[in-house]
Amino acid sequence: MIRILFENSIFLHQSVGGISKYITKLNDNLYKQNINSKIYAPLTINHYLRKKRKSNIFFIKFDKIPKFCRKFFFCMNNILFIFYIKFFKPDLVHFTYYNNSILKFINTPFVLTVYDLIHEKLNLRQKNFHKKNLINNAKHIICISNQTKRDLLRYYKVDKKKVSVIYLGTDVKKTNSKEKRKKFILHVGDRGRYKNFKNFIYAFSLSRYLKENYKIVCFGGGSQTFSEKKLFKKLNIENMIEFINGDDSKLESYYKKASLFVSLSLYEGFGLTLLEAIKYKCPVICSDIPVFREVYGGAYMYTQPSNIYKIKIDIEKFLKSNLRNNQYTSIRKKILNKYTWKNCAIETAKIYHRLINEKK
Repeated sequence: MIRILFENSIFLHQSVGGISKYITKLNDNLYKQNINSKIYAPLTINHYLRKKRKSNIFFIKFDKIPKFCRKFFFCMNNILFIFYIKFFKPDLVHFTYYNNSILKFINTPFVLTVYDLIHEKLNLRQKNFHKKNLINNAKHIICISNQTKRDLLRYYKVDKKKVSVIYLGTDVKKTNSKEKRKKFILHVGDRGRYKNFKNFIYAFSLSRYLKENYKIVCFGGGSQTFSEKKLFKKLNIENMIEFINGDDSKLESYYKKASLFVSLSLYEGFGLTLLEAIKYKCPVICSDIPVFREVYGGAYMYTQPSNIYKIKIDIEKFLKSNLRNNQYTSIRKKILNKYTWKNCAIETAKIYHRLINEKK
């Protein structure tokens, strides 16, 4: 049986989030593909790791990294991971994130997943993340969309033959379609920079109809910042926005109850929250950007993320019409059948097997 060991840095970067969810779900589904995979994260803040699963190995789980201990925690995880490689003797290491600091200590060939090239496209600072060495030395690279693959080939000199596209997924299960929708618009996750949250806020503040009938719920992404509070007060909507944190089960209830989920990102690698919205039959308006068109096709109503007035008009139109009650049912079913964690694991296992066979 092929042995795969997942590098652990993402489980100190994220308590929850799309990347750590992807790795844990992939790990959970690989055993069905005759793969012996393990996540070895001695110190972690991640909520997706569960001790009841033998493939998840961690010693201590923290709510957050203690003050002044960040470098120490990452260093300890790196040292213990390097020692564990000698014990487990994996056929391949699968990097969860851009942990360049352990590269020179690993002789085992490795696979790297590249999620997006947002920093390169938007010229954002990438402190401590040296992608180039990992990209150049990876035995194989997995991209989570064709858009990400195109961007990778644009910004880095990579042989196309060592790059594959494997989409993310969700767990397919029956959900309660009779959940009564409530008068709020949902935003999930980070709100800074390319997430374009400000344009959503400006659009909402310009609409008398939205302000009189709806509020905004921001789930995850932390508490409101000082600058956000100042902006909300300036726009006179500070009492119309609620900030919620919680786990996936709590988020599920918000997807089921929201009148609308809005995602106005200027760029994404895949857009996992949109897939989760489909799963819970939550109506969606999202940015008209290439990756959303690639992954979700005609499943959603699209709007121009840079045009505040257009965002306002489209949200009003959507909520006033019956579109929200007829959420492209046939397209939604096809998408849910296509993007599953099982399919993600099947395609990933094929790459592992091919790389091992090439070694022989």
